[in-house]
Amino acid sequence: MQLTYPKAPSNGVQTLRPALQAALQTQGFGVNRQFANASAGRISLSEAYRGYSLSLEDLSQGKGLKDARLGNWHYLVFADGVSIADAQLADVRGHVEFASLNHGNLAAATVDALRLAEQSAQLQGKTVELRVLFVSALSVVAIWLHGSGEDVLIPIAPTPKTLATAQVYDAAALLARLKPAADQARQHFDADTTGLLGG
Repeated sequence: MQLTYPKAPSNGVQTLRPALQAALQTQGFGVNRQFANASAGRISLSEAYRGYSLSLEDLSQGKGLKDARLGNWHYLVFADGVSIADAQLADVRGHVEFASLNHGNLAAATVDALRLAEQSAQLQGKTVELRVLFVSALSVVAIWLHGSGEDVLIPIAPTPKTLATAQVYDAAALLARLKPAADQARQHFDADTTGLLGG
């Protein structure tokens, strides 16, 4: 399997660097130990890849990946070759700005998913673009490997195991599997009269 990446923002790394340095100096509450112990000189970044999202409504209406909305740029942050964080840049009026730094298990889960993809017979010899898909309303996150003829999804944490386990899925099959949960969640939202759940 050969990974490809979209054309990254020319100033992406320069934009991230001060935010990463500030986070390394803070080393405060909620920062994972590997991140807290990392030194700035030993930090490296992956190539940039894009996040995409689908809503409950999209899934309920049977929409597919071609309807996914473009989101932030993602960079995996490594210290001594170990993934320690997911850094994100947002497109804001024609340029990129620092958006967030996720110290949770998103980065490690992404690396695990890519290892799983490497071992998949389905992806042997294929060239795919690395993407990440979010269905936030269902807490679903999946690594999206976009190929010329097919798309595969590998769910990662925090995706509930009741919806999907970490394995390589045909994209259409996984989205079909998520549809009943999306329908149920939408009914719950639509039935809410308090206005607390949003619309």
